[in-house]
Amino acid sequence: MDTVAALFEKAINDKKKKLIVSIENLIKWEIYSDYNNIKLEVFKEINTEWKLIDKKIENFPYSSYGNDLIASSLTNNNDIVILTTFGILIYTFSEINKSISLNYFYFMSYRNKSLSDYKEIFSKSTLPLPNYDSFKLRGWVSDVINNKLSLLKYGVEFLTFAIKEHKLELIDDIYKKCMTYFKEDPMNNKSFLRIITSAMPLLNKYYPEYILKYSSETNMIIDSSVYSIKHQNKNLHLYSSFQYPQIANLSKSLLWTKYYSKLYRFYNKSNLLIFILLIIYYAIQALIVLLTLPLYLATFYILSKYNFINSIYASDVFSFAYLLANKIFRFFLQKFITTTPTITFIIPYINFVNYSKDYNGLIEFIRPQPSPFSKAVNRNIYKTWNGEALINFKWNAYGIYYYTIIWILFMALLGCFTAAATIPQQYINDEVRHQLFIASIILGIIHLIFEIRRFSYNFTKWVYNLWNILDIITYVLSIYTSIYWLQTNDKNNNYLLIPLLSFSCLFLDIKFLLFFRVFEYIGEYFEIFDRVLKKISFFLLVLFIIIISFAHAFYILLSPKSEFSLEQHNTNNNDPNNPWNLAPSYSQIIDNDGIISSNPFMILTPDENTNMFADIRTSFFAMVLLLIGDLSALSNWSYIDNPSVAILIGLFSILIAMYLMNLLIGMLNIAISEENNRVSYLIWKAEILIEIELLYLLPRQRRWKTWFPEVIHYYADADKTRIEIERLIRDGGWDKKEFIKMQDNLLEILQIKHNLNVNEKLEIVLDKLKTLENSHCEILKKLNKLETLENFVKN
Repeated sequence: MDTVAALFEKAINDKKKKLIVSIENLIKWEIYSDYNNIKLEVFKEINTEWKLIDKKIENFPYSSYGNDLIASSLTNNNDIVILTTFGILIYTFSEINKSISLNYFYFMSYRNKSLSDYKEIFSKSTLPLPNYDSFKLRGWVSDVINNKLSLLKYGVEFLTFAIKEHKLELIDDIYKKCMTYFKEDPMNNKSFLRIITSAMPLLNKYYPEYILKYSSETNMIIDSSVYSIKHQNKNLHLYSSFQYPQIANLSKSLLWTKYYSKLYRFYNKSNLLIFILLIIYYAIQALIVLLTLPLYLATFYILSKYNFINSIYASDVFSFAYLLANKIFRFFLQKFITTTPTITFIIPYINFVNYSKDYNGLIEFIRPQPSPFSKAVNRNIYKTWNGEALINFKWNAYGIYYYTIIWILFMALLGCFTAAATIPQQYINDEVRHQLFIASIILGIIHLIFEIRRFSYNFTKWVYNLWNILDIITYVLSIYTSIYWLQTNDKNNNYLLIPLLSFSCLFLDIKFLLFFRVFEYIGEYFEIFDRVLKKISFFLLVLFIIIISFAHAFYILLSPKSEFSLEQHNTNNNDPNNPWNLAPSYSQIIDNDGIISSNPFMILTPDENTNMFADIRTSFFAMVLLLIGDLSALSNWSYIDNPSVAILIGLFSILIAMYLMNLLIGMLNIAISEENNRVSYLIWKAEILIEIELLYLLPRQRRWKTWFPEVIHYYADADKTRIEIERLIRDGGWDKKEFIKMQDNLLEILQIKHNLNVNEKLEIVLDKLKTLENSHCEILKKLNKLETLENFVKN
């Protein structure tokens, strides 16, 4: 890095077409710049004469930015750093392979930045990661993908470039290289899996089939040579853990160590008086232990946990009793707790949950940077045990605690508002009710702030989730109702206040019910409801438009054609749709022959519901009643005298009640049965965890290694693993080409017999032959290159 910084220091405006850099008695580099390429030659001094060892021609697509050389310099390991008008290149020469390869390239455009700007970028202690345009250099693409160290360094940016440029062959090559390196040494090469998992948000957007492929191929793998079965607690199935070295700070226990060191000196002295004093001292300690046994054990446990004491010395009753009690406790724990054989797997999503370490605290607090986990929510991740174990780890690490706090805060809002709105006046005075509504406003605003943060963070995602709209209505309505109650003087005769209180309590109760979605058996039903509602949303929109259309038709047909008043009867009104003519009337029988008087002597006073089609709003509600089979809104008209009414009722019944409703039921059955409800539940739980991470955790908390480790392992019940593998074998999801040895080892440990069919064996053999053919071609290319150089040297 110092060499690069020094290169900027000596850079001048004079541009060249040729540079020569050499180290005495070692090697010499000659660099030539042409219109669209750079030519590099390496010479070695042999018998006082410089002889060509290797040469490389680099074609570059940056001719519009210039093709001149500015400066160059050699590093301590003979790598050459070249500063050009289009970027910085670092080449290395391998003495073993006698070849030149490009180790680093950073594209620079002087149209947007000056040389001094780039000097500042390269003034840091480490080289900046290559930018997007750097990977357009074709020569470097092959060098990176074939160089293990370069692929590990720049693999994430390299794969990102390949995805954005839609280079399918390059994506496949990077994927296969990463998997190959991991197979070679799972323990030390698992960082190569990070390249794939870090690019999963982009893969999820453009090529989700790679997530399915990766998820299925890395199911039930381990980062060691063999699997092992250990007896663990039977409740540890899919229980996750992480391997992160913990350094114990024993400096806190220095006083304890000094005390026991001095006690040991007394103990080793052969003096009768000291021996008697030690016996008395031990007896006093034993008496204290017996009298305060529970408090003693709790105190020593806390002191031991936080390293205020240690077990280096155990020469008195205090330490001996605690160590003995600890051993007895562990013995009975192993004796009485039921254990089961478990097998350890790795969650192959390396660095998947990690957040960027390069961040600004204030900006990160306002708008957090997402992690790959929070951006790539894909069903295929959670179809295997890996995804479920990942969710379990995050939930047990921090999710359950934050979710509980959020739930408690909401229950406080629900309790305050419900008590203020529900408890009768004889049991609570206005002052207490006033305080409860104030508390409801404060708690509602707290929840509303987080809801606004969620809304502003990702508006599209927020709107797509219907439960978010319910949340915002719940909080706004409860806050508004509380403020309205506080501002209203005549609370008993206010007809708007009672409905507000009623609807606010309704939405708060429904929101309270939603908190139970984290429990698996309840959450699956919520997920079904949510998924089905999204599936039929457009169907419901069509249904709504059709009902509106019928409501409009009935409104035109049956609405009164003249003005009327519900408070005064007009005897000259002959409109058949007038509510007074539709209201029940009572006539008198004139004589014994049963003749009925033509003028009724009693008419029931009509109301707004006598003719529901007098208003378009009640007309729509009448159609909703008709949809559920209630014909009361149309019972005032004779179907014989009004054939248009009969025709509209028949059309409505056939089109909506019979056809569309049965179609809706069929769609519901399909939507419910077509998805895996457990996978959907895990995705829902992942969404909750993402919300907690981005909105509730502080920036520093999102970087804690204990909560966001790079590598996570999990335990699986051996018997359940056997059942799951047998299911995968039946469904055809077990035979993966990538990890055949791992699979065979796992089947052997679990004593599962599985023989590949002929086609699968042939496919594996063909893959091996293809790999050998590719390696053979690479060797031939190198031999031809060496032969060409040999002929060039001879000539």
